[in-house]
Amino acid sequence: MKKILLILCLSLPIGSISAQESKPGALDIWNLPPLPIEQGDYTTAWDNLSRRYNVPAWWREAKLGAWSHWDPQSMAEDGDWYARSIYMEGHPQARYHREHFGHPSEYGYKELCRDWKTDRWNPDELMQLYRKMGARYFLAMGNHHDNFDCWDSKYQPWNAVNVGPHQDIVGIWAETARRYDMPFGIGFHNTPARTWGQFMTVRYTSDKEGDKKGVPYDAMLTLEDGYQPNADGTEKWWKGLDPQDLYGPVHHNGRNSLDSPFANQFMWRVDDAIRRYQPDMIYFDDHAGDSQEDLGINMGLGRLTPQIIANFYNIASKRETGNREVVATFKGVGGRYNSFQRNPEMVNIVDRSLVKSTELYTEDDIMAFPFQTEVSLQEWHYQQGARYRSASEIVTRLMQNVSRNGCLLLNITQHGRGDIDPEARQICLDFGRWIEINSEAIYSARPFDVWGNDHVIYTRRGGYIYATILHPATDDIVLQPLSTQFPSVGKIRKVEMLEDGQSIPFKQSAEGLTIQIRTSVTQGITNQELAQGFKVLRITHDKAWFNDDDPGVRTYGWNRTTGKGEGDFNNDLSFSDQVGDRWSVPFSGKRISIIAPTGEYEGRMQVVTDGKVCGEVTFHKDTERKAQQVVFTSNKLKKGKHTIELINLEGTIAIDALRIE
Repeated sequence: MKKILLILCLSLPIGSISAQESKPGALDIWNLPPLPIEQGDYTTAWDNLSRRYNVPAWWREAKLGAWSHWDPQSMAEDGDWYARSIYMEGHPQARYHREHFGHPSEYGYKELCRDWKTDRWNPDELMQLYRKMGARYFLAMGNHHDNFDCWDSKYQPWNAVNVGPHQDIVGIWAETARRYDMPFGIGFHNTPARTWGQFMTVRYTSDKEGDKKGVPYDAMLTLEDGYQPNADGTEKWWKGLDPQDLYGPVHHNGRNSLDSPFANQFMWRVDDAIRRYQPDMIYFDDHAGDSQEDLGINMGLGRLTPQIIANFYNIASKRETGNREVVATFKGVGGRYNSFQRNPEMVNIVDRSLVKSTELYTEDDIMAFPFQTEVSLQEWHYQQGARYRSASEIVTRLMQNVSRNGCLLLNITQHGRGDIDPEARQICLDFGRWIEINSEAIYSARPFDVWGNDHVIYTRRGGYIYATILHPATDDIVLQPLSTQFPSVGKIRKVEMLEDGQSIPFKQSAEGLTIQIRTSVTQGITNQELAQGFKVLRITHDKAWFNDDDPGVRTYGWNRTTGKGEGDFNNDLSFSDQVGDRWSVPFSGKRISIIAPTGEYEGRMQVVTDGKVCGEVTFHKDTERKAQQVVFTSNKLKKGKHTIELINLEGTIAIDALRIE
């Protein structure tokens, strides 16, 4: 009889399947209406999103975030993607599961969720550690590809309040983070492609060999099966819960997951978490576009992406407390995993609408817009015996990201029960100590003209240039980008070791800046490679201009370019080609000059200081492009705090830097 019912069910359109139809009064999570998007200034049009959005300062200046990539899969302590692999006969994790827990027809993933214990989880202690390691924001796991929600979820009964720890994990994290003044984020991995397309479909099978050959895995169980008593007459532990809410109704074509009933349910679950916990940041472990494939599945959130971020931005903008400016991160915006291959013109627009994520991969070049790289201290989900990244590896990753206009989000891998290894704690303390000493080269820093190489990494902040020397040699070191010929470097006045403020002898020439690093050991760091081999120099020079993308800048509609090598200050430029675009920043001084290239653009720009029009700049096309030209100067300011705003009146205009006196 069950086989006949299954065939009838599969013959229905997949969108009409309801796994909860027989549960009186229950919310039908498989047939929800389309999610209405919160009304506000942001619409689902990419052009609107890209023109209005500014990455908030709290995130942009933070540079380092802490991540708790922790859920029921951690309980097995056998690595990532456990909830999928245990249903793949012959997979190492499937063998491990059978040896340690049982066959998935009897002890499946739902039992792992039931048995997830969090008795060693101390969120206060961990948040204190995250602060000590230098993190300035925190991200909690909302759910993984396994489809289990770690919060008191309205649209997923298989959640941490109903099953397993019986705790609102996300809610507790949120409260703890805010108690320690850490902006709070939620990560969503249960995207349609990963969950509906890849994790669910392998479960509707059985072993092909062995004594359990042909016995269906527990994903084939139904709500009705839960009401049937066990062989000994006792009730099933999951009575009243439908396994199909966790595993999905049976489907075998996961390629077009955005057309599934799960896709709309996913939207409601994200909206539920956003409204319930008011996160400052949301993260999606999937592509923003839809032109990539993985394991034969069409990846990406595609048309859902602008709906998600418009909804999030508008909800946040109406908050009475907390951050109204928020961050949403997605993968596959250009780069090696570009998910906009069918419409490449969208890459720059999407890049300005959100923060792109680059898991485990730091961008090769300096990016025009901020990005985030996610790295784990060990495996994403804890794995017994797996090695840890060293403190020096994490510092290298951090400085590479900062030097290329990115932030680093670091997962401190937790045991299934919530605690961390002493080794992980010490690694955090070591690189936290290094960050504390060298913080001014990190927080609120921006890229320099070039990011550097394997031996030296450059950042810039407040008019200073910082050089992080990796494994310094005892011989003379020549820093070529700090030569007298470099377009963003003035005459160097002083070179200091940031660790103790002591001056370093130097010589600046057309070949570069020649220095010699004295050997020293940083106190309070147990990792000797980091203590001896990573030194930061603060370099004072006399061309301390304010760059077009320095802290405080806000734009409406402006675009950016980097790395063109045309002599612009800091090798980057902001430009506008639409009337009404605005660029503004507060500053302190009594005289301000606008630096921009001439000969390249043709348009008119209005200059407004403190709300009053004080002049115009007209750009003319010419055969010769001249970089770093003074195109406007205001001398009629009183000494003190002011605001300058540049407005596009016509054509194409640009700004390279400000010279503030």
